[in-house]
Amino acid sequence: MDKLFNKMAGTTGRVTKTGAQALTRYVAPIVSTSQDEARRRVLSVYKEVQRLTPKFWFEYDLRDIPLPALRSVIKKQFTKEAHLSDIRAIDRRVEETRYHMENIRMYYYNKDHVRNMLFHENVEPQPKDFLSRFLSRKD
Repeated sequence: MDKLFNKMAGTTGRVTKTGAQALTRYVAPIVSTSQDEARRRVLSVYKEVQRLTPKFWFEYDLRDIPLPALRSVIKKQFTKEAHLSDIRAIDRRVEETRYHMENIRMYYYNKDHVRNMLFHENVEPQPKDFLSRFLSRKD
């Protein structure tokens, strides 16, 4: 039992305690097997997004934003997640990005949806409580 416990409690295992016994649950990586491979996948999806940028800049009528500014916003979206070190979280973000790129290619999003995805930090959050919603109404 101890050999199995020591073997599975490596970098990809997670040790949890249940009652009086230690239990190890194996957590397999999603796609990448190492930090280096995850980094390569992030760089490849970043390059793919930058190649797609002029196309969706034109087709989604985002021409009021200069193309270099749009590229820098996309770069900022990638660099704000640079603190991630969990390989599974990195793989999940890469797959989410690929999913959004496919939706952009297939025109499942409209112009405002793409704009909100890129500039979501500039959108004011809606008030949560009744009084704030009532006072912020614009009639």
